[in-house]
Amino acid sequence: MIHPCSPRNDRLRHAMRAALLGLSLSASCAIALPAQAAAASHSQQVDWNIAAGPLATALDQMARQGGLNLSFDANSLQGKTTRGVQGRHDSAQALSIVLQGSDVQVQQESDKSFLLIPAVDAGSALELGATSISSDRLGETTENSGSYTTGAVTIGKTPQSLRHTPQSVTVVTRQRIDDQNITNLTNLLEQTPGVVVNMTDSERVQYYSRGYSIDAIQYDGATVVQSSGGGSFIQSDSAIIDRAEILRGATGMLRGAGNPSGTVNLVRKRPTAQFQGEGSVTLGSWDAQRYVADLSGPLTETGNVRGRVIAVHDDKDHFQASRKERKDVFYGVLAFDLNDSTTLTTGLEWTQLDATGAWGNLPADYDGSPLPLSRSTYLGADWNRWDRSNLQTFAELEHRFDNDWTLKLMAQRTHFELDDHGFKQTYFSRAGANVNPTNNPYLMSYQVTEGDGGESIQNNLSATLNGPFELLGRSHELVLGVERIRNDSYASATQFTASGLFDIREWDPKTSLAEPSIDITAHPVRTRTTQEAAYATWRISLADPLTAIIGARSNWYDYEQENNLKSNGTFSIDNEIVPYAALIYDLNDHFSTYASYTEIFNPQTATDVSGSVLAPTTGEAYETGIKGEFYDGRLNTSLAFFRIYQVGNALDDLSGPNPCPPNYTSGYCKVASGKNRSQGFELEISGEVLPGWNVSGGYTYNATKQLKDTLSNTGNAIRTTDPKRMLRLFTSYRLPGELEAWTVGGGVQAQSDIYNRSGSAVATQSGYAVYNAMVNYRFNEHYSLQLNANNLFDKQYYRQVAPTPTGYYWGDPRNVSVSLRGRF
Repeated sequence: MIHPCSPRNDRLRHAMRAALLGLSLSASCAIALPAQAAAASHSQQVDWNIAAGPLATALDQMARQGGLNLSFDANSLQGKTTRGVQGRHDSAQALSIVLQGSDVQVQQESDKSFLLIPAVDAGSALELGATSISSDRLGETTENSGSYTTGAVTIGKTPQSLRHTPQSVTVVTRQRIDDQNITNLTNLLEQTPGVVVNMTDSERVQYYSRGYSIDAIQYDGATVVQSSGGGSFIQSDSAIIDRAEILRGATGMLRGAGNPSGTVNLVRKRPTAQFQGEGSVTLGSWDAQRYVADLSGPLTETGNVRGRVIAVHDDKDHFQASRKERKDVFYGVLAFDLNDSTTLTTGLEWTQLDATGAWGNLPADYDGSPLPLSRSTYLGADWNRWDRSNLQTFAELEHRFDNDWTLKLMAQRTHFELDDHGFKQTYFSRAGANVNPTNNPYLMSYQVTEGDGGESIQNNLSATLNGPFELLGRSHELVLGVERIRNDSYASATQFTASGLFDIREWDPKTSLAEPSIDITAHPVRTRTTQEAAYATWRISLADPLTAIIGARSNWYDYEQENNLKSNGTFSIDNEIVPYAALIYDLNDHFSTYASYTEIFNPQTATDVSGSVLAPTTGEAYETGIKGEFYDGRLNTSLAFFRIYQVGNALDDLSGPNPCPPNYTSGYCKVASGKNRSQGFELEISGEVLPGWNVSGGYTYNATKQLKDTLSNTGNAIRTTDPKRMLRLFTSYRLPGELEAWTVGGGVQAQSDIYNRSGSAVATQSGYAVYNAMVNYRFNEHYSLQLNANNLFDKQYYRQVAPTPTGYYWGDPRNVSVSLRGRF
């Protein structure tokens, strides 16, 4: 056994630091900094932000910020004050600073537990009265918390508890990601209440909430449009994610232009103050192999420079014959404490994905029903490909002022790119009657399309200033911010070659079609969008139980498409104001009711009879509900009722000419006259119900309707492929007593029926439920083995349907994985 203070162990620690520093510097820009004058400490350090004031209040804040257990007699602290504590310190140091001059001594019970004793009682036993407290609240970071909920969400620019966030928010924590072996963004959102995953094809995936497309996601609060760049976006790997925060409803205050659907904020892992490492190996169905390494810790003796590197290799085939994916991920990040109040964080995330892909899927019969093809059927070739890479670099500077205000500056650059000859896909379509007089539904025309040049370069700059202030004897909070987002997107240049007819019952991905050579002569077309915004939010304390929130975001939007001389090729929107308002009323220590109103706008490129671009569609959302918080925030519940309107959608102007001059060769001009509605309710729970028993899930009822549309569509649902009723639920339980090494878990994804109509052809999928299970065994504090089984009863269902030649997508058959994890 190596003693912790032995020279050999010291050399090992220095070697680990050197290795981590070298890897981190390869991922981030190296910044030379002088060592900060600070006492060396081997205890975990925390960024404390405790204001001067009553000592009992400050101690309660410390318990919440640091996740501490502080036991003391509150009566003995009456009348005592503190100067507070700011900056990075370990828990014992921070307590010492807070207690200076208070005649209170500290008795440390463990790393996170402290007994506070008045000096007069220090020599004798202290009997704690009924008012003594112990607090163990969760923080924002979910890694190592073991929880299915969080103490605060940051999707609203500043940290707030779920209970005091007046909109529907789901948090998928690190623990739940590990328990369910979630590997990418699509897997994650399939487990999220109220979210529908839609497949354009195997590589272009869209997400919907409350009937509308979630057209952008965020990384640490910075917006990225994943649908741009000609299919070059890669699903984010879960290994680098601490948590995902999913807010449903209109979110114009957060990101400007978009649909009244929601926002997904992926919060990445950051360097830790103590050394930690983790590795895992996962083997699963269809030759799946996944390897993850994660190393983090301080790089200097004082801990003022910290680093983290994460590497992933994910190699898997598919239940459809000849389909496969090969993915590599590298994430590196450095954090520098420039002084006690200022931290600079910089890093990069790189992903490379090589995939066969599937441009569409299985065909329908003429009446829209599915053809009887097995789940292993793949109507592509084994030489099909869809290869691409994503690179994201970022830097964040945060300064904490002495008056509890915080300034955060952030810059992020995202580059989605198809590789050379990025995709080549086989595509089937229904053979016409001239070559298929018997209407054989299996006789298909097919072609091979190759694309190159798909790319998106997105730059995001932002500054946020927030903090408390006193007014009329009460404490309020103010957030001020500015943001600029520019996206240069290049659609793929494509060329295709027709390949004749084939009876798909005889198709073999390996032998039916040799790879053709295709010469791409076109050039990709650039589209540039630029958004600029300034916003402010005021959180007003009207009374002890009542808080009002008012805010507004002023938006500027510019659109330019290369070589497009039409009026909709270039246009601008100036000073579009998006308001926000909410009320939160605390009923008691556990429950709060709320009501909120917010808007969003979405530019469109259609033109009217005069050639002018239509005004943006606008959305507004109303939401009210009740939220509960129990066990110091370790369990959260909510019940929400919502109604959303979207108005100004482009409709055909039947009173105008056809074709519409001067921009179209055919078709009517457009008028901004469409209107639709989405309404329903959501019930959600997340956290620890009983010791060792975690639950996360929700039930959603959502009814949508086209209030004003084309004559044939008025009265229909916005999307008939979105189920009205959805249940997403997962739970795990750590067995007690002698069986405490075992954790068991299970979950269900259930939904009501869906359909998709085209003329007289209708594709349907009845309601279904898919069940999942998990068993984990911990050998010791370092190693564990986990078994996951998805679609436990091998339910056969279609995850997506359409009465088209490529519209049916089978859901995954039963599949299993085994993961061995090691932590130190």
